[in-house]
Amino acid sequence: MTSLRSVSTPGSLDAADQLPKRKPARAARSPSKGQLKGQQTRAAIVDAALGLAAHVGLEGLSIGAVAEVMQMSKSGVFAHFGSREELQISVVREYHQRFEEEVFFPAVAGARGLPRLRALFANWMKRTSIEIEAGCIYISGAVEFDDRPGPVRDALASSVKTWLVAMNRAVVLAKKEGHLKPDTDEQQMTFEIHGLILALHYEARFLKTPHSVERALAGFERIVRDQQPVASATSPATVYPVSPLHTPATAVR
Repeated sequence: MTSLRSVSTPGSLDAADQLPKRKPARAARSPSKGQLKGQQTRAAIVDAALGLAAHVGLEGLSIGAVAEVMQMSKSGVFAHFGSREELQISVVREYHQRFEEEVFFPAVAGARGLPRLRALFANWMKRTSIEIEAGCIYISGAVEFDDRPGPVRDALASSVKTWLVAMNRAVVLAKKEGHLKPDTDEQQMTFEIHGLILALHYEARFLKTPHSVERALAGFERIVRDQQPVASATSPATVYPVSPLHTPATAVR
């Protein structure tokens, strides 16, 4: 689906050491003015639909609702997306692309091993702190489509699995670099880290539990510390700053 897929199995050390890269743009003919306008309009519709889905969910999306936000006719939106399902899938793909740009690519540009794993989690937390108020398409979509087979569910599941493979790959590399114990269960560690994010959304967004962000950060440090070699585990924990501009007061008070 996206460039995160360019590396294969999560358990392969050779695969884990490869960094997915943005695909270079292919040389192509310049689009005509009409084509360029159509592409710009479609991109604007997807952007508006993504903003709407963050608040009402993918299931709440409709051609009519997006047309109203865009101040377009329904037929105008329908011309770019032949169905509501196609619009939903386009939103999932756009969300995944932005997730890559904000969370994944900045992290994999750094040192491999535990520093990269920490960067992935720090970037993920930064994005999550924003989504506590706006909503996460991955999480809300899982609730809406968990028992509804079809293309939208497939697109959602594929995106989430792709991200979890990338997180698992970072854990595998950290173990290979000697930053984690030789007997570290990579899948279990990935599972626990993912669980922190799910718990954070539930506690901070739904229950409005104070200090949820700090608890998630502390949970990550505990997971890492438990899996570090004895000499490394005694070093001070890393503290991740979360911008107060992006953290709702109800979640951190």
